[in-house]
Amino acid sequence: MIGATPELLVEVAGREVRSRPLAGTTPRTGDPETDRQLADELVASTKNQVEHRVVVDMVHDTLLPFCSYLDWEAEPSIVTVANVQHLGTYIEGALTEPTAHVMNLVKELCPTPALGGFPSTDAISFITTNEPMERGNYGGAVGWMDAKGNGTFAVTIRCAELSEDRRTARLFAGGGIVAESNPYAELAETQAKFQAMLSAIVRP
Repeated sequence: MIGATPELLVEVAGREVRSRPLAGTTPRTGDPETDRQLADELVASTKNQVEHRVVVDMVHDTLLPFCSYLDWEAEPSIVTVANVQHLGTYIEGALTEPTAHVMNLVKELCPTPALGGFPSTDAISFITTNEPMERGNYGGAVGWMDAKGNGTFAVTIRCAELSEDRRTARLFAGGGIVAESNPYAELAETQAKFQAMLSAIVRP
């Protein structure tokens, strides 16, 4: 598995815990003025704000029982990566004593609604029945941890699974579907997300 994920699922350092969910996406064009306009439209988009809020609320509500203090940005900010721009929200807090092991938090958070839908039980059941592929490690988490329960895990998006001989790669990308989603816009978003891996592994 290789990847270029921009999304922090959870980080634990002593009593400190952080997450930065990303949901809601618009392309980058290479032109700064056009990209600023697209970013403004992303922030103003009800559809993308709803998509983002569902994920932020789930991450917040999941972390809250483990924390003595939890804070988050009132409004999402723009997170710019190579090919796209996202809505992102930092969530930070202090874990109660004894502190939760980072892997316990990973298990509670994964998958977020951006990958597994919401309400999670019904959505995952629907995906399992109707999605015509095996996700493998896509949509899971990858990271590190130590013996004290500290660690950092990212969401496995913008990723690829390599074959054993390293001669072929299976790429993964997708979009968050909500009531106001446009299929053509979601397809264009997914194609833009693929470029993160394609630009790294495809050479002329």
